[in-house]
Amino acid sequence: MSSDFVLFFGFSVILGYFVFWSCLHLGLRWGFYPKRIREFYDDQWKAHVPLSGGLGFLLIGLLLYLRFRHPALLIALLSGLVGLADDVTKTLRQGHGMKARYKILLLVLVSLCFFSFGYGATRVAWSFIVLLATTSATNFTDGADGLLGSVLVPVFLVLPQSGVTGALLGSLISYLFFNASPARLFMGDTGSLFFGGFLASFMLLRGEEWWLILLCLIGVIEVASVVMQVIYFRLTGGKRIFRMTPIHHHFQKLGWSDPRIVTLFTGMQAVACTLCWVGWNWPW
Repeated sequence: MSSDFVLFFGFSVILGYFVFWSCLHLGLRWGFYPKRIREFYDDQWKAHVPLSGGLGFLLIGLLLYLRFRHPALLIALLSGLVGLADDVTKTLRQGHGMKARYKILLLVLVSLCFFSFGYGATRVAWSFIVLLATTSATNFTDGADGLLGSVLVPVFLVLPQSGVTGALLGSLISYLFFNASPARLFMGDTGSLFFGGFLASFMLLRGEEWWLILLCLIGVIEVASVVMQVIYFRLTGGKRIFRMTPIHHHFQKLGWSDPRIVTLFTGMQAVACTLCWVGWNWPW
């Protein structure tokens, strides 16, 4: 195991605890929460849980970028800023976030950074598609207490070990202390787009972006459930496959607790990540 991975993991766990503790109290003081949850959600109490956890990931990501200058961290930070704009909009508009077309436009601007990595126009266009898909996957997964943070843990355990991946894994562990059910703090779109941006650019820079299908398996399933629901709804004049999408809400409507959903989904993601590890390390 890499010594940098272990060192920065431990340091980030400790630092992260104080960072997210501060984010929690600042979020409560600033009123940085949506203040209203749409009526068809059962857990209305979450309207007053701060979205400021994503600010902690931005701070940790910035410190890591200043230390390592890893280009994936730059894309992660810029993607996180797009999410921050959406979170701020939610707090100002009583739960209504930024319109999807504006988020897509901002992600187009973020993807232009790939030109600075020596990519041509075709590769940059492809990078935007991967970035949009991956940030959507992480964003849709972030909808139950502890869900996104938990499914990301096995992902960072199988990524190539370095100070960057160790520190981000450590930050997730400390964040889950505040986000596990019942959640006291959310990462919001700031955090989910930060991690989506990091994973997309990290794998693009390695030329291994197709592995994201397994690395983000739960996110792929979440997005697929939404697409299937919309298509079926339109074709059948209002019928539904699932009670609610993304699919973790379907299980919530069935009466499953958030910890039960998190356990199932994290287990599935761990199996997918194990397949990734075997694929990368097996002497074919």
